[in-house]
Amino acid sequence: MNTKKLLVLVIAVLVSAASYAQKGSIGKAEAYLTKGELVSAKGEVDVAIADEKKASKSRTWFTAGKVYQAIATSEDESTKAIDPEALSKAVNAYKKVLEMEKENSSYYLIATTNLDQMWGSFLNTGGEAYGEEDFAMALNQFEKALIVKENDSTTLFYAGVAAQQGGNVDKTLQYYYQMIDLDIANADIYSSVIYYERQKENPEKALEVTRAAKAKFPSDDRFGQEEISLLLAMDKLDEAESQLIKSIEADPDNVNLHLNLGVLYDNLGAALSSEGKTEEARATFDNAKESYLNALKVDPDNYIANFNAGVIYVNMAKEFYDEARDMDLKTYQKYGDAKIKKGDEILKKGLPYMEKAISLKPDDIDGLNALQSMYTQLKMMDKAEEVLNKVEALEAAQ
Repeated sequence: MNTKKLLVLVIAVLVSAASYAQKGSIGKAEAYLTKGELVSAKGEVDVAIADEKKASKSRTWFTAGKVYQAIATSEDESTKAIDPEALSKAVNAYKKVLEMEKENSSYYLIATTNLDQMWGSFLNTGGEAYGEEDFAMALNQFEKALIVKENDSTTLFYAGVAAQQGGNVDKTLQYYYQMIDLDIANADIYSSVIYYERQKENPEKALEVTRAAKAKFPSDDRFGQEEISLLLAMDKLDEAESQLIKSIEADPDNVNLHLNLGVLYDNLGAALSSEGKTEEARATFDNAKESYLNALKVDPDNYIANFNAGVIYVNMAKEFYDEARDMDLKTYQKYGDAKIKKGDEILKKGLPYMEKAISLKPDDIDGLNALQSMYTQLKMMDKAEEVLNKVEALEAAQ
C-alpha cells in the first residue's frame, strides 16, 4: 500500500474519532443555548446524559434542564416541536441536580428557582385562561404545572375545577381522586366525586367514597344522607338499617344518626305507600316518626328533625285522605267523614313540629308552603292566609 495514502487514512480516522469525542460537550451545549440554537444544544446534552461519566456530574444535568426548559417554554411552536417531551425532561433533569447537589449550592438553588418559575408561569397562564372561560386551555396549562409539581394541592385543585367547568368528567375524577389519595381533599371535593360516580352509574364506588367522606367529616350531615340514598338505590336496606341502629347504640346522643335512620324509614315508607302496601308503609312511617322524635330529645331546636317530624305526620294523614278521595259517592257518604276526621287528628299532631321548624327558619319557603297546606287542610284559614301572604312576599323579593 502507498505510504502516503496510508498516512492520509490514519489522519482521517483520527479526525473522525476526535470529532466524535467532541459530541456531548456541555460547554458546546451552553454556547448553543446562549445563541438560541436549541436543536444543536439538545443534540449535545442528549449525548452527554447518555455518557455514564458525564451523567455523573450535576453540571451536565443542570445544562440539560436549561436546554429542555428553553424548548418547553418557548412561544414558538416549531421550537416546542423539537421535543414534545421537553417539559418532563427539564423537570427530571433539574430533579437530578437536586439529588446530586447540596441545598446551599448554586446549582441546587438555581434549579429550584427554575422549577418554581416554570410552575408559576403555567399556573398564571392557566388562571388567565380560566378567567376568560377557556377551560380547555386552563386545564392544559394546569396539567403542565403538575408536571413540574405533581402533588401540589393548589395545582391539583385548579386542574380539577377547570376540568369540571369544562365538562371533562374523567379528568375531574382523576385530579380529585389524586387529592383524596394525598389526603388534601375537602368535603366538597368528596361530594363532587360521589356525584360523578353516581352519574357514571358506579354506585359501589360512590358508596366507597361516601363512607370515606363520612369517616373523614363526621359532622357533615350530607354524607350520612348520601350513604342512605345509595344504599336505598342499591336495595341494601337491611344493611343501612342495621348499620344505623348499631351506631345509635354506640352513640345515642348523636342527633345525625337518629335523623339518618328517620330518613331511611321515611324513604322506605314512601316507596311502600306508592306500591299500595298500606300496612307496611304505616308501620315504617311510624318508625320514621319515632326516629325524628328521638332526634328531638337530643336537640329540641333541630330544624331538620322538627320539619321532618311535621312532614311524617302529613304522610301518615295522607293515607286516610287518599282513602276518602278514592271512595265512590255512596261509600264516601257513609265513611268519608270518619276517614277525613282520622287524617285531621294525625295532622294536628304534626302541626306543632312544623310550626317549631318555621320559628327556627322563618323565611324557609318550603317549610312555609308545608305549613300553609296543613293549616288549609285543618280549615285554619286565617293562619293559612297569613302564611300564604308571607310566601308571596318572600318570592317577590327574590
